[in-house]
Amino acid sequence: METALIGAVIAAAAAILAAVVSWFGAFQNRRTADRDHAWDRFTWSVSQREEDRAYDISSTVLRRLETVAWWSKKDRRLASRALRRRSTPRTTDRPEGDD
Repeated sequence: METALIGAVIAAAAAILAAVVSWFGAFQNRRTADRDHAWDRFTWSVSQREEDRAYDISSTVLRRLETVAWWSKKDRRLASRALRRRSTPRTTDRPEGDD
């Protein structure tokens, strides 16, 4: 009887551990998919030119990406910089110092 009880406890612990590992794997998989989707949105946004029809939408996407909590701080800063760069008016097509 005691051996059966020990076996049942070990089996229950193994089942709980398997459930936790499975949940963590699913969580990480979903998180990776969310990050990939956010990165795809970012790259699409920065590829839009001012004369494109989707330019305003891409600016909104960048604004939203600035506040995504589960995106890394570096990625959020990158979205902020891209948005600031858009709002800075260009005076010339050439960088300063090229004469």
